[in-house]
Amino acid sequence: MSVFSYEWKKLMIYQRGLCYILAALLVSTVWLAAADRPQNSAMEEYREEYEWYLERLDGAYTEEKAAWLEQEAQAITEARSIRSGSQESYYSGQITAKQYERQIAETGTVLAHEHGFEAAYQQYLYICENTGNRYFLKTNGWAGLFSAQTLDFPLFLVILILAATVFCPEYSCQMDALLRTAPQSRESARSKVVITLCAVFALCGGLALIRFVFFGMKYGLPHGEYPVQSIAGFGGSTKNISLLAAYLILTFLRCFGSVYLAALLLFTSVLVKKYALTVVIGVASTLIPYIGLSRQICYRLPLPLPFMLATGFLEGASSVEDSLTREPIVTFSERSSQELLALLGLSAVCCALMVWWVLRQNTNCWQSGRKPVRGCRVAALCLLVLLPLSGCSVTESANGIFNSSSQSVSETYRVIYDDQTRTYTLENRTTGALTDLALSPLFGAFSDGESVKAVYMDAPYIYYMASRTEQYVDRVGSYNSTTTQVSIVRLHTETLEEQVIFEKITDSGRSLLGIDYTVGDTWMFLQYCYGFFLNNDSLFFITNDGITEVSRTTRRTQVLDIPTRGNIGFDGRTIYFINENSLLTAYDTRTHKARPFRNVAASDFCLTGQGLYFINRMDSDCVYLCGRDGAHSLKISNAPALSVDYDGEKVSMILKSDGKEVIFEP
Repeated sequence: MSVFSYEWKKLMIYQRGLCYILAALLVSTVWLAAADRPQNSAMEEYREEYEWYLERLDGAYTEEKAAWLEQEAQAITEARSIRSGSQESYYSGQITAKQYERQIAETGTVLAHEHGFEAAYQQYLYICENTGNRYFLKTNGWAGLFSAQTLDFPLFLVILILAATVFCPEYSCQMDALLRTAPQSRESARSKVVITLCAVFALCGGLALIRFVFFGMKYGLPHGEYPVQSIAGFGGSTKNISLLAAYLILTFLRCFGSVYLAALLLFTSVLVKKYALTVVIGVASTLIPYIGLSRQICYRLPLPLPFMLATGFLEGASSVEDSLTREPIVTFSERSSQELLALLGLSAVCCALMVWWVLRQNTNCWQSGRKPVRGCRVAALCLLVLLPLSGCSVTESANGIFNSSSQSVSETYRVIYDDQTRTYTLENRTTGALTDLALSPLFGAFSDGESVKAVYMDAPYIYYMASRTEQYVDRVGSYNSTTTQVSIVRLHTETLEEQVIFEKITDSGRSLLGIDYTVGDTWMFLQYCYGFFLNNDSLFFITNDGITEVSRTTRRTQVLDIPTRGNIGFDGRTIYFINENSLLTAYDTRTHKARPFRNVAASDFCLTGQGLYFINRMDSDCVYLCGRDGAHSLKISNAPALSVDYDGEKVSMILKSDGKEVIFEP
């Protein structure tokens, strides 16, 4: 058996290197499939409508395409206005049902692709910023392919394990001196280095190939010859390269960065001869700049990290506006091709020198005057990767009646807030007893950076969404950061026991050397949330842009196509709302299907235990009651109403005639 075959079998089979590589490929593939979300959800949700426009716009910007889009925008705006006017006329009895249907059919031809138009027009506005190098194309595939701007931790962990186990086992059992006396010592060391570096290169290349195949199959990767600036993330770049060439360059840089990190770990293991210290140095050299340094500095360092991230080498400059002077402040400057080549060349030289030194240290040098180290203890390396799911048990039920217009009250309890003392009181509506919640950590006297943003009640629990802003400053004041954390706390109304079931940091505002910038993430929408509700499976957050569903187990987010301009009702499974055609609609959270109630045209509604009270637009805005399936409508009041509300005990309506409130028992 040749030396190379022996070393390959030892490293890949006996030391389970091949298992680690396959595990990294499997974990990355599963995570990619589970966590991927389209960059532009409208393109996927209304794919056929968007592709109808893309067939006419695909390619470079032209004046004819721009004129056609502007005509479409004007036609759709007019059609929407006509549709809205027809609805008002029909609901007020000014036109008949046949006239209404005819007008809706006429506008329906123009509005057949209105959702796809929104996605196409947003892309058109982006292209208008620089028509020379931005093309119309379906961007979700390429945007997802280029979206990997964070450190690939499965790849990072496997590189640590593979590189640290090459020479450290020999030092732990004092075999290094004996191996250097063998005639094949240099060939053995060379085989180990080549096998390790090639395995790391193959792993990184395999991960890149998996991403390419995944996004190609899921979204498609059309027109690889189009400029890379067609993707929003590279809009400011001045580099004249295509989409496919950009991905190949990024793949090469990431493979080089992975090989560079492996060489650094091999060099460190030969230098320090300890498992634990090798891993600590490898982790520190990567994670410290990754966490503690800005991208502006990180991409100037001759370390493996910038090459493993790589995306910043092709991005353009970015800036933020100073809140006081309104002047732009550069947060990231574009790296020129010359800077990239210089950094790549310097790093390649460092990598080559480290590999040369490793080979030299393992070549017949046992008579160099060094005494063998005796009594070395084997350092155990335990990498415990904990993936806790934030939040706790989800076994509780959620069947309470929820209305976003009156979320702080229920059938049994009501939360009262005192503006002067900044405290909360829980009122038992049955007994009238008041419970001062000032001793609760959640309901204590809030500072300026703390507040309760929303309440959801489901006896015997009350759920509160609290927002807290904290600021950290270092000793010399040159660096500070501001973070906003949103938490949902479950409070038992009888025992007053609290439990955090959801907690996320929505953004991080930072300042470095007087430069202010903000780092946001997928949870930024929580800052604009004004209501929420939940069930056993999901959390639902209400914002002005819609409802975002968050899985309580996987934390996957999904934006529901539900307008939030009016009241939102929820009974534990079904979400009730008024759609764009003024029809009361039920959305099933299990089947993810919306069902409009065809004969229930409403301007306002509220959900109660009896059913749905709504203001009937087809009967002079009188109040009606129907079942939760929209059937069996019953007229409740003959007086036209402006709004209808439910406070957990009684239903009230505001009269249109004089604005007075009329209360009646449901």
